Amino acid sequence: MTYPPPGGQPPHGQHPPQQPYGQPHTRPMPHRQPPSGYDQSRPPHPPQQPPPGYPYGYGHQPPPPPPRSNTGLIVAIVAGITLVLVAGVITTLTLLSSTSTPTADDRLRAFPDDPPSVFEAQPDTSDSPATQEPAETQAAQVAEVGETVTVNGFQSGVQVAVTVNRVVDNATPTNEFLKPKDGNRYVAVELTLNNTGTVVYTDSPLIGGVLIDAEGQQHQPTFAEVKEGTSFGGAVNIAQGDSRKGVIVFEVPSAAKLAKLQFGPAIGQQKGEWALS
Repeated sequence: MTYPPPGGQPPHGQHPPQQPYGQPHTRPMPHRQPPSGYDQSRPPHPPQQPPPGYPYGYGHQPPPPPPRSNTGLIVAIVAGITLVLVAGVITTLTLLSSTSTPTADDRLRAFPDDPPSVFEAQPDTSDSPATQEPAETQAAQVAEVGETVTVNGFQSGVQVAVTVNRVVDNATPTNEFLKPKDGNRYVAVELTLNNTGTVVYTDSPLIGGVLIDAEGQQHQPTFAEVKEGTSFGGAVNIAQGDSRKGVIVFEVPSAAKLAKLQFGPAIGQQKGEWALS
């Protein structure tokens, strides 16, 4: 029997078997006995796991950097908007200041004086001062019953010749249920309206008339109808050159004395005036 030489060396002329190429040379680890007193029934400690969120094989990772603040961007946006608003206000003030303000004369022309409520004879301003009529002829002209006064409407081309034909004091109502109040009476005024303008005359005669008594009190027309004449009704439409005749009825106190009648287009600048006493 041949024994290997001491030290674990192979016999002369023999070589130990080579490890496959590329494999590292490993030496078997001797089996170690657990130290005395060690309880072999207890399992070995499990490998330590890294905390959640950290990869294996690395130590404690630094915390993520804090988020960047947007304060600077917000301040820049607010400053830009403020500059734009200030520039717009300055531009508006500049434009307003450059606009010319109308003079007092311009305002007077835009808002002329109210025309007289009673038709007046207007003087001929084309004549020289020496040929103008006296001042007393420029006063309001008051017509008599049976006379005609021509008045103009507010719209261009509206003109009507008004004739007061007659006045019926204490007129008789046609409806027994529509009578004047106790202590009052009906006064009917018959008119003829002739369209002398260039457009159709459309109006409501009940709105255009006013009866004035001797004390200066005004009385408005009513919707009453009387036996002494036919009412105009609600409205009239008179073609150019045509005419209409009817009565308008007023309710006045029984003791009132009639003084004047004023009549003209409901929407107009002039009214004719007739004396009733």
